[in-house]
Amino acid sequence: MRDEIQSAIYELEKERGISREYIVTAIKEAFEAAYQQQYQKDNFLVKADTGTGLVRLYSRKSVVAKVTDGDSEITLKDARKVEPEAKTGDDVLIQVKIEQLPLSVIVKARKFIDDKIKERENDLVFERFHSQVGTLVNGEVLRQNKEGLLINLARCEGIMPKDQQIPGERLRFQGVAKALILSVDKSAQGPRVVLTRSHPDFIQRLVELEVPEVGSGLVEVKRIVREPGQRAKVAVFSRDPKIDPVGAVIGPMGGRIRAVSREIAFEHIDVIRYDPNPVKYAINAFSPAKVLDAERRPEDGTFVVHATAEAFPVALGKGGVNVRLVERLLDAKVELVQVEEGQPQAAPTREAGETHEESTNL
Repeated sequence: MRDEIQSAIYELEKERGISREYIVTAIKEAFEAAYQQQYQKDNFLVKADTGTGLVRLYSRKSVVAKVTDGDSEITLKDARKVEPEAKTGDDVLIQVKIEQLPLSVIVKARKFIDDKIKERENDLVFERFHSQVGTLVNGEVLRQNKEGLLINLARCEGIMPKDQQIPGERLRFQGVAKALILSVDKSAQGPRVVLTRSHPDFIQRLVELEVPEVGSGLVEVKRIVREPGQRAKVAVFSRDPKIDPVGAVIGPMGGRIRAVSREIAFEHIDVIRYDPNPVKYAINAFSPAKVLDAERRPEDGTFVVHATAEAFPVALGKGGVNVRLVERLLDAKVELVQVEEGQPQAAPTREAGETHEESTNL
């Protein structure tokens, strides 16, 4: 039995990552608690060596002239077999083999150990994934339940709620899916790892992977807004004047941003040139539409943007999606006005050289 315990300790330490000290301490506490619960006595002692994993069980017995309770008393003759210098009134420790314990004590101890091991496993999983919130993870798609999509993350299952999935996307069961760790919480059932593919930060991490200039910090992603499954806008800025932030993110032949789009079910992505001038930024934000100009009403901060009849549908976007994304990008209301070509506008603000090549046309 001793060899079985040491083998179990080795297996738990190696395969589950639980420290030997924790396991041995759990075994010690388990047998002491089970014995106390069974007999309501405190004369049972467990000695454990956390270094070797060796666990020994002892019964503490009082040396008496006449034994009236065999569980807690021992004769002087028998006591001297283990403690030659023992005398009446002393306490001696008598080693007990696990096999000698009642089955009920062993069962209770085993349950206690199992509970402690499970508790520690949950703590380790929580610590591991809690430190990875906001990072990407790959997992096997298991199944769909009423709460969402279950993803195998090794040693635990992550959940991707329906509102964190890309609308209309169908991930292949038993296939590998990439997701962002959105949050990790403790629950009665163990750690709850929530995954997302619809959050803007998912695109942020994908861009960091695909675009070295973003990963190194030379190009900064100022903001990402999206309506998952439809369209996203990524505003970028270069800290190095020699680097074109839009071109860097789009990549040669559009390869970099196309790789990101492919990962998010071919969601359309507009790469926008960030500008500290709010009006210029507003004009850029309408990409892929080429709006005429914009102005900002001082009384309420609303951006009034003018577009020709030809550009108006693109500027509006399907179901108004482009305007909604622009409003979120600017944190302001936008009023899109259709005008006839050549019709004069009040206070035009578009500056010469302003371009709209930022659209990825994905």
